[in-house]
Amino acid sequence: MVHKLYVDFLSSPEQYEACELYWEKLVKDIAASLGQTGEWQPWLQRYYGDGITPMEKDGNPIFDGRSQKLNRAFRIIQQPAISDELEIVAWLNHEEEYTELPRDEMVLNLSLSQESAALARTLLRYWMTPTTSKDEMESFIDRTIEQS
Repeated sequence: MVHKLYVDFLSSPEQYEACELYWEKLVKDIAASLGQTGEWQPWLQRYYGDGITPMEKDGNPIFDGRSQKLNRAFRIIQQPAISDELEIVAWLNHEEEYTELPRDEMVLNLSLSQESAALARTLLRYWMTPTTSKDEMESFIDRTIEQS
């Protein structure tokens, strides 16, 4: 059984904002510990093409970041919990055709709990480490999630 956090985030604007701040602090802490303060910036659109109309706050993504220096990004998709078990999956996307997009992106899809957040922190830290390759990250994702 996991310890769920912000279970009403999709129906409560206050909880949704608290989730966004939760992820922002977690990523900033990791970045600071790696000497990357300010390096990971949001990169996915939050507004439609008119620049005024906000996109629906549906948890996809709840938070994202991109390092221009490392040419990689991450996206965190947060879903409502459907069980009392750990709910998290992760994968990498690779982009070669469109140079304006990051070359590699790690996607975390989870329901937020203390346990999934700890696992997400581990995965994000490894992904944000400059020396981690795409192949190493794929292996790390498999090992880390399998062990949890």
